[in-house]
Amino acid sequence: MKAELFLKVRFILLVLFAASLLSVLTSCRKKKTSESAENNTEQTEQENEGLDFYSPAEDNALWVETILARIEEERIAEELAKMEEDLSEYQLDEEELEVDEEASEEEEQLEEEEQESEEQNPIEKFFEEAAEGRVLNGKKQELSFYEFQNEILVPQQTEDGYIVIHSADSAVTRNFYNFEYQLVKKEEWKIKSASDAKLLKTEKFSYTEDTKKINKKDIVTHDSFETISYNENSSPINVKKYILKDEESFITLERSWFYNSDNKIIKDEQKEYSYKNNDYKNPPEVFVRRYEYIYYDNASDRKEKNEIPPDSKYYENNILKMQYNYTSEKGKWYSWVYFDETFSVKTCYEDDVRISEEYYNSGKLIRKKTYDKMD
Repeated sequence: MKAELFLKVRFILLVLFAASLLSVLTSCRKKKTSESAENNTEQTEQENEGLDFYSPAEDNALWVETILARIEEERIAEELAKMEEDLSEYQLDEEELEVDEEASEEEEQLEEEEQESEEQNPIEKFFEEAAEGRVLNGKKQELSFYEFQNEILVPQQTEDGYIVIHSADSAVTRNFYNFEYQLVKKEEWKIKSASDAKLLKTEKFSYTEDTKKINKKDIVTHDSFETISYNENSSPINVKKYILKDEESFITLERSWFYNSDNKIIKDEQKEYSYKNNDYKNPPEVFVRRYEYIYYDNASDRKEKNEIPPDSKYYENNILKMQYNYTSEKGKWYSWVYFDETFSVKTCYEDDVRISEEYYNSGKLIRKKTYDKMD
């Protein structure tokens, strides 16, 4: 009995010792794990210290207004660039103006040169004096053919005046002149072969009786018609464009320019007509863009006036969307962007660098943001 009791007591003591030892090992392991986790957390915090993480709780969405202002300003700037680019399409080519000047000079010298009836006209003389290319003359030493590389030019004389044909590969242009050497018609063709010829566009020119300058140009294609009017300085003042459909014409564009005494544009207005579902029987929707410019002619009003742009305003459907205002100091100016009747943003510049933005609600300043010039 004593031996059995001794064995039981020894077994219990071994179990308690094992349990105690296991508890100590588990405690040490947890401590090490805890210390390792704390060290990792501390290390992570140290690594992330100084980094600016996005915090939704601190986001007040004020950055949205800045982005919208930039987007709207860029959109309107693109509209202005597009309108300026479109203006160049309606300006007369140098070739057309040069012909007009030659006509004026030629008319002044007609009486003095009547006895020289066989003298060549300016067009023939120019190409005959060309240093390069192949030139063929007729019996009266008049130019009949001119070739250079892949280009061919052929002048012709008719009962109404002169025709100059210019060919470069499949692109062919025919210019029609009267006996005063004024360009009266211009045709653009695409001719691939004798059986494959297509008239792409025809331009017709009208002149004033007193100044002999172009005052109107009509452009006709197979599906459109366009008429352009010019002032005495050969600058466009009005254009109307129509689409031709079922032998009827429907207006798609109307644009007008207004100038000051120096022939500088003070207003540019464009009306676009859109037809829903290409249904030309119903009245079109009209979208109007307008730019207004203010020039400072007095030196006391604006220093370096030739280097500083004019003040300008941009409207859409008669609603002011943006304006630029310049100061007498070059590079110092500000712009306004109007989103609706209440909200607007004013951006100030110095040395053409943005320095601040002011946000207004119903004309009241609600916030201002400044920028470092070095940014």
